[in-house]
Amino acid sequence: MSYRLKFLTMALALVLMVSGSVARAHSSEEVSEAEITKIVQSFAEDYTNDPMAIDGTFGIHLNDYWWTITVKRAQESYAPNKSLTFHRFGPHDVDVRNGMPEKPTWYFRIESLHVLNLIASGQVNAGTAAMQSFGSDQVGVEIETMDGFEMDAGAEADMYLALSHFWTKGRPEITIFGRDESLSTHGASAVSLHTMKGYRIAWFSIGPDETANDDPLLEEGQVPNLFIVTSGRGRAILADQEVEIEAGMSIFIPQYTKHVISNPYDQPLEGILVLYGDNSDFAFGTSYQDYLEDLNAFHGDYPFRR
Repeated sequence: MSYRLKFLTMALALVLMVSGSVARAHSSEEVSEAEITKIVQSFAEDYTNDPMAIDGTFGIHLNDYWWTITVKRAQESYAPNKSLTFHRFGPHDVDVRNGMPEKPTWYFRIESLHVLNLIASGQVNAGTAAMQSFGSDQVGVEIETMDGFEMDAGAEADMYLALSHFWTKGRPEITIFGRDESLSTHGASAVSLHTMKGYRIAWFSIGPDETANDDPLLEEGQVPNLFIVTSGRGRAILADQEVEIEAGMSIFIPQYTKHVISNPYDQPLEGILVLYGDNSDFAFGTSYQDYLEDLNAFHGDYPFRR
């Protein structure tokens, strides 16, 4: 069963990068299970010392091969004085087992060894490779569920953390972004920088004569957007007004507000985009403000432990 990962108004219909150009990976490539296992284990070994690792079990599927990843988090608290508590994380127990998970769960389906190698080399990150606008989009990393497992918001939150942190290496984790590392989406280019359940962060670039969100299905969203412009100039239709935008500006766009951004100039318009929440979460009756009120009530009752 496929579980579609959407990236709201800046989602990507994935094509795979090869030396700065784009091309589809060949599904007919010959793949060695041992070769893939070695790459998966390298990610798992790095994850043992990742402070963002959490407990859980998920699968990885590539061609006819399966791997089960089980994570048991290690955490130690210490108090430098009587009023403060700090924590040390790791090394965690991250087990890699060849084969499908024994208990139904969610899993990453990797399009090809080519995609896996792109992620392993840092040419494209898994978050970027998983982005899509519509259910028909072909992507390099698909989020799917096994028969008998239903993806809820909690499991989705776990998945986002693994998407952002299992498939990256190092501490801190570094993501390279730029037009050569980006993928095309709805008149712009983007690179996923970090994803959690409550927000998505991406780098964007709108080239000369390009327009982002120039589609009635994309010009409004059910959740807020924050554009932080770091270079270039452009023009934006925001609600019912046209605004000139340039480096040094941030634009907070509330939910259900039209935003179409074009670049009539000779240099790319670039910056950071923060998307708050998932459109798909708010398609069944709950508004983003309902969610915020419930979330604030949760924080009011949350017991920070000593």
